[in-house]
Amino acid sequence: MWHLEAFDNDTELRTAKYLLHDMTVEIVKEILGIDDSDFELPVIAGQSGVPHDKVLEFAKYIHEPIEVDPNCEYEVGLFAD
Repeated sequence: MWHLEAFDNDTELRTAKYLLHDMTVEIVKEILGIDDSDFELPVIAGQSGVPHDKVLEFAKYIHEPIEVDPNCEYEVGLFAD
């Protein structure tokens, strides 16, 4: 399953993890503007950083409220659940 995670900038600890329902690699690449055709590993193989202005684009795939914390870094990734 795809997840969006928030990590506190001060402690580097994960502060939130959101399940992204109906997410696909194509949607992730479109939101983040990624073309992984020249990468050694595809986007699906790791976590990708999410700029603050893109976090809310992922929110429509989350079934719970989300607020963007300016003191957090966000990452999206595919995890086995």
